[in-house]
Amino acid sequence: MFKPNGNEDRRDYGQLLMPPDGFRLEMAVGTTYSLDLESLAAVAISLGISEDMDSELLQNPICMLHALQKVSDKVMIFCEAGQIKMPENPSVLSLLVEKMVIPVALPKDKKMGIYPAFHPKTWILSYYNDAGERRYRFVVMSRNLTFDRSWDVSFAMDGTVERVRDKKTAPIIYFLKFLTAQIPDDWREAAGKRSSIRGLIRELQNVSFSLDSREFGEDFEVLPMGIGKYGYDMSRDVLFCDEKYTADSTFNELVIMSPFLSGSIIESFNQNYHSLTECKRTLITRRSELEKLKPEQADNFDIYVLRDEMVDGEDYLSDESVGKSRQDIHAKIFLRRKYADTDLYVGSMNASHAALHNNVEMMVRLRTKNRYLNGETFLKDIFCGPADGDGNPFEKVSIPDAIPEKEEDRRKVLETKIKEICRLNKTACADETDAGKYCVRIRIEGVKKDDSIMIAPFRSVQRKPLNEKMVFENLDLLKLSEFYEITAMDEDLKLHRVIMIPTTGIPEERDSAVVNSVVKDRSAFVEYVAYVLGDNYLSTLMEEKQLQESGLYRQSGDAMPALYEKMLRVSLEEPERLNDIRYVLDMITDTDIIPQEFRDTYEIFCKTPKIPAKS
Repeated sequence: MFKPNGNEDRRDYGQLLMPPDGFRLEMAVGTTYSLDLESLAAVAISLGISEDMDSELLQNPICMLHALQKVSDKVMIFCEAGQIKMPENPSVLSLLVEKMVIPVALPKDKKMGIYPAFHPKTWILSYYNDAGERRYRFVVMSRNLTFDRSWDVSFAMDGTVERVRDKKTAPIIYFLKFLTAQIPDDWREAAGKRSSIRGLIRELQNVSFSLDSREFGEDFEVLPMGIGKYGYDMSRDVLFCDEKYTADSTFNELVIMSPFLSGSIIESFNQNYHSLTECKRTLITRRSELEKLKPEQADNFDIYVLRDEMVDGEDYLSDESVGKSRQDIHAKIFLRRKYADTDLYVGSMNASHAALHNNVEMMVRLRTKNRYLNGETFLKDIFCGPADGDGNPFEKVSIPDAIPEKEEDRRKVLETKIKEICRLNKTACADETDAGKYCVRIRIEGVKKDDSIMIAPFRSVQRKPLNEKMVFENLDLLKLSEFYEITAMDEDLKLHRVIMIPTTGIPEERDSAVVNSVVKDRSAFVEYVAYVLGDNYLSTLMEEKQLQESGLYRQSGDAMPALYEKMLRVSLEEPERLNDIRYVLDMITDTDIIPQEFRDTYEIFCKTPKIPAKS
């Protein structure tokens, strides 16, 4: 179940989201703390064309365009405002991702003096097939929607429509209602987005989810935290309760895997009033977090961290572009056994004060028996054998083994500055000045000029210090976006993020310009149609490479008869797939790219009884 060295226990992010066989995506609502725009584009590969996120298709702009075209109106992703990563080389296709993203800026907790984090990592998906059947999937993860390579955990279950309501589904509905309230009134298509989520809510009221698990049966509970009166108070849960609430907080075994900690939370688990006979506690965390603990706060715990050779084993460029980053644990798991009963909690919540009392989080509690899962079997899995075995990727440490994060305090200051800007009223307006050139005016209410923070239009080299009013001139159409780059600096430390500002005046033809920049000649159009009509996207990719090497695309008229033959076959077997071609036909008017002969032939196919015409 938790073996890091076993393929049967590993899960691919994209495969968790792929529609079941014979089904297609109808709608997807996702949440994440941090968001990588390129990762979101990769999700389109899984949701739109049921291929792996790390496949070669991700490097092919024609295929990416097709995938985004299929899902961009069906996907909403909510993320923490100020935690959208700035791509190193932002693609023009990122502009098609824009309408899928909704940043969440929670108000400051006046009592604590901090900004709660929007921290859940979830997906709620609906699928449909040609027979009109519906399937639903609920996914909870500890992983953000980024290309981070840290160790994470995931949970997924499918649901179907039933005649009676299932109270276990109610927390998912409450969570969706909370998300609906986070869509700002001035957001593009705000009313339509709210309506779509409300439609999903109505469907879920009669959906029952099933674990299909021998170990856990159907004993699960969805625990959304921080969403108001319908949220779950984890501090009153048997896992966290202290002795003044309940005597049920005692346990025989406790395992905590959490990348980030608060000393007070670990100290509460460390108290002796929790202990039953032969009580055993284990904490698995990051080495850098040990400095947050005092020895007496965790003296009842065995503490483990990843070995240095595992942390350093796979270097890659960080999202901050300041050198190399390292992999570590990012999974959040709490396992508690009392006598013959075991509770397993997985999701987004760290063992920290903010996670327990302030943040919006999502956890799932699963209940089983000691014979199926306990602390000993869990540790044997995660340690790849005995704790002292050569294959254990973790090592036992003590509190003095901490490695302080020297830049952590400076980074938090910069993060806070970006959070504050995200919570100010911001507007932008784009005006055409010359043919094909635009001026963008930004207004941020209540901000003071700050030379340590720079603002730039997305994909533009123009940068200006933060100010209440900023003007960017001579921008091309493909530089217009509601994405803006923000860079916060402190000497040699720089944080690059993307913030979103509602921007009026972006011409409707901008998306058409995106398509034209990708499908820029007839050979690219032939390639696009080949993907739409192909039986298998990866095999089509190989065919396209062979065709390019043969030079056929330089004489792309020769490819038209083959396309017509494919269109004929598809019109008879899967006529709805022809509708995907309509998207490009509407976006591109250049007859040098799409010959009139093709348009005429396409319309003939659409007029046949088997093909439902769509505009």
